[in-house]
Amino acid sequence: MATFTQAHKTFLPKRGSNVSSTHSAQVARSTVASSWRWMWPDILMRIIPMGTIPFLYIAFLHLPLSFLGLTLHDVPQQLVIGLLVGCGMAAFAATYRILVVGPWFRWPTLNDHLFQGFFYLFINGPVEELFFRGFVLAAVTQWTGWLWLGWLVSTATYTLYHRIGKWSWRSVGGVGLASLVFSLVYLAQPSPRSLLAVIIIHGFTTSGFLSWGDEVMYRRWKHKQQG
Repeated sequence: MATFTQAHKTFLPKRGSNVSSTHSAQVARSTVASSWRWMWPDILMRIIPMGTIPFLYIAFLHLPLSFLGLTLHDVPQQLVIGLLVGCGMAAFAATYRILVVGPWFRWPTLNDHLFQGFFYLFINGPVEELFFRGFVLAAVTQWTGWLWLGWLVSTATYTLYHRIGKWSWRSVGGVGLASLVFSLVYLAQPSPRSLLAVIIIHGFTTSGFLSWGDEVMYRRWKHKQQG
């Protein structure tokens, strides 16, 4: 119980305190049902508003979709960059989770891996990039004329808004490091910039931290138990 209480304060409370430690003798499972319990309110209260606001903004000001980074510019190159950098960031996220955040994990079932992966890759990643890199960065730059300020505001708000979900500061620190990579990949592109590569990288990073990282930690736990 002490491990559960500590994890409740340190990891991701909104997803429950039913976690295992690499030092414990039991494994807590994560299923589609348990993931759906935190996912559906998250979609209603966060995903839908964040996905709607950017489109309302460009509709009100009669701006093109490209203002939000929604272009089909250099798609093959975007896919290659996204996959290559994304794999590296997934490994970084899992490693950061293990070495910095703490030894707590929930071992997802195969169906839950697929369920969470779909959410992180095709819903959460696209919406967060649309809002923070596509909308906030562009809107602040538009109104101030300073790209560096748009970068600063978008990066800071993306990093700190994770505290709303009561993420630990260790987890938020990892988010900040990942945000620097997301912004660099986006801003390094020639105009018109595309969010495609960043969305892929974002999805892989989040999956590496919140889903695949659990699998790695379970394997480490299993190896320890067998040893």
